Amino acid sequence: MVGPGIRLITPEVGDQLVRVFDLSPQTRLIEIETDEGDVSVSRVWPGERLERVAAIEADIDAIPGIRRMTVFQSG
Repeated sequence: MVGPGIRLITPEVGDQLVRVFDLSPQTRLIEIETDEGDVSVSRVWPGERLERVAAIEADIDAIPGIRRMTVFQSG
C-alpha cells in the first residue's frame, strides 16, 4: 500500500483488502480515495510463482501449431 492517505487504512481494512485479493485473484490493483489523498493497493507475487507461470506459458507457446497465447486479467 502506498499513498498519502495510508494513515486512514487501519489493520482491519488491510485485512479486508487481503480478502478481496484472495477471493478475486484476477484483481491486480485497488485504488482508494481518502480525505488525505489516494492509496494504491497492489498484490505482490513471489518471484518463483511468476517464473513458474512464465515457464508454463513458454511451454504452451512452443507447441507446434500454436501461434500465440494471450492471458487477460480484469482489473
